[in-house]
Amino acid sequence: MAAYAWDRFPDASPAADPFAAFPDAGASPQASSLPGDVAESGAAGVADGVLSFGGSIGDVNALAGRGLAWGLEKLAGADPSPQQREAIDAVRGGPLGFLRPKTTADLKAPVEAAIGSFHKPETVAGEYARTIGEFAPSAALGSGRLGARIVGDVLIPAVASETAGQVTEGTVAEPFARAAGALGGNLAVAGARAVADAPTSVAARAARAVDPQQFDEAQRLAETARRVGVPLSGPEAIGEATRGGSKLADVQRTVEGSLAGGTTTSRFYAQRPQQVDAATRQVLDAIAPAPAAPSTLGPRAAQAADAALDDVRRGINTATRPAYAAAEAHVLDPADFEPIARDPAFAASLRRLRADEVLGPQFEGQPDNSIAVIDAVSKDMRDRGVALANSANPGFSGLKSAAYGSGASEARDIARDPARGGVQAYDDALTMQSQARRQNLEPLEQGPLGRIATAADTQAAYGEILPNKPLAGGAGEITDAVRRLGGQDAELPPSLVRQSLADEFDQASRRIATGDNQSVGGRFANAVAGTPEQRATLDAVLEALGLPEARRQTSDLLDVLRATSQRRPMGSPTDANRQINERLDQVAMPVAIAASPASAGSSVFSEIRDRVRQAAQDRAHSELAELFTAPDSVERIRGLATRSDASPLAAMFARQALQTQAIGERDGR
Repeated sequence: MAAYAWDRFPDASPAADPFAAFPDAGASPQASSLPGDVAESGAAGVADGVLSFGGSIGDVNALAGRGLAWGLEKLAGADPSPQQREAIDAVRGGPLGFLRPKTTADLKAPVEAAIGSFHKPETVAGEYARTIGEFAPSAALGSGRLGARIVGDVLIPAVASETAGQVTEGTVAEPFARAAGALGGNLAVAGARAVADAPTSVAARAARAVDPQQFDEAQRLAETARRVGVPLSGPEAIGEATRGGSKLADVQRTVEGSLAGGTTTSRFYAQRPQQVDAATRQVLDAIAPAPAAPSTLGPRAAQAADAALDDVRRGINTATRPAYAAAEAHVLDPADFEPIARDPAFAASLRRLRADEVLGPQFEGQPDNSIAVIDAVSKDMRDRGVALANSANPGFSGLKSAAYGSGASEARDIARDPARGGVQAYDDALTMQSQARRQNLEPLEQGPLGRIATAADTQAAYGEILPNKPLAGGAGEITDAVRRLGGQDAELPPSLVRQSLADEFDQASRRIATGDNQSVGGRFANAVAGTPEQRATLDAVLEALGLPEARRQTSDLLDVLRATSQRRPMGSPTDANRQINERLDQVAMPVAIAASPASAGSSVFSEIRDRVRQAAQDRAHSELAELFTAPDSVERIRGLATRSDASPLAAMFARQALQTQAIGERDGR
């Protein structure tokens, strides 16, 4: 490198601007013009940089060979043996000597032989142009837009390096100053990039385990949420799609807990209670109008259930009536009837039958020992036994209840047994009716319809249609009850379903100490469809109501509200918060390292470092908050998760190595 001294500038000193004297700095009558020198120096620098880039492996190999040879010479001493000399000569070519990689000098020699020696700068501007040219090939190691790489990877470190070289020109410190200047420039650029990329880097790492199918599902959920009117954050949608299989929710909680990011997320979530309320009421209105008198729904349901059960009973009686008709005309012999007649319970029920104003005339003219009378009396005995067994009824008596029950069974056993004077047709009729009751009536009486028939209020009635703890596999009997109720009162089942969901939503909307409950959506979804059986039952009931659109709307709403539960509750700092904030702290370190020479570890540097870290963390929190609450959050996070995760520092050190080598290959160094 030509020896340029500050005294070449008559009116300048080391503290002055070195560019102030560019028009006549060192120029001679034979010197190139300033623009020409800059252009030629820049072109020579690019050529040097390309050759240095191509010869980098050979240069490292040659340097390693010289180091190994030096070490062996030291071990061999002043008079090495022929074998030692042979070993020293063998390693002098480097570890890759057998491949003979070309060094920069090897590549440059034939080029200069063909076109002549490379142009050497004649001005300070030329020196800068040559250094910029030498650094230009290292831009290939960067990523991002070309303009940003040229400025950040070439111009800034080149200017910093050449400026440091100009200041120390002609001294032993010059090569080191040039390398240090390039390092400082590269660190500053890497630090700026690290600070800029910190939020996206954290989000990308947190979403790295999400697969494409899960991202697709999250995107569909986010679109559904916007259509429903309850927008989801990106972490909420992705968390639901992955069933909590990403760390994005932890990152969001950290952002929400910060001052910088919490402002954005607070505005986003402050609207959540009103959004959930509006979306839920829209779904409720799609199921049924709000009832004017909710308290009347329970009694209406009980009456409708009773009527539905009576329809089944009448159907059974109608089906078995021919079989009874065939047996009723049969009359038992007096001897066969005698065991029945002497039963006091039978005699009491027979008197009631004959004296009854309604039933008595129906059996007038039929003898006491006919199947028709025996069947009617035994029914009265059975009903009487049931009534006497109920402690709430007047005349409660366990003994009398047992007497009536056993007497009824005995009378029927005799009447249906031909061997005891009975008739087969009566046995057939009783068997047919027993099977019909067991198969068609008893399941209804013992299931939701029977319990609705005894419901005391509206909550008890709709609790059988949408139970909090439904029996596994019980959706079928619930939907059957819904259809039977609808057959009696078409408007009743939708009103019961709406009232059930509305009451659950009201409970989930309970205010908390800090104001509106922002978790209302998740609480409501968990209350009405928190288990697979609850969700299946709700879907089946809406299907049975014949409301496919309401079913779709309800399903979409619950999917969205369930996703809101992926938001982590605020609380005391956790280990996840600490790790995320430490990760954000680290991004400012390249800037701090670049600033360290100026402050040399002083308290001023500590203050600068802390301010840099806080500013970087605030910016990261703000950017993450905007990313998470954006309408296209899921797609943006997908893009971050699939990008390359190359470290700005790693790329910077690779460029620094090439730039330092290019500096070191100059003539005279």
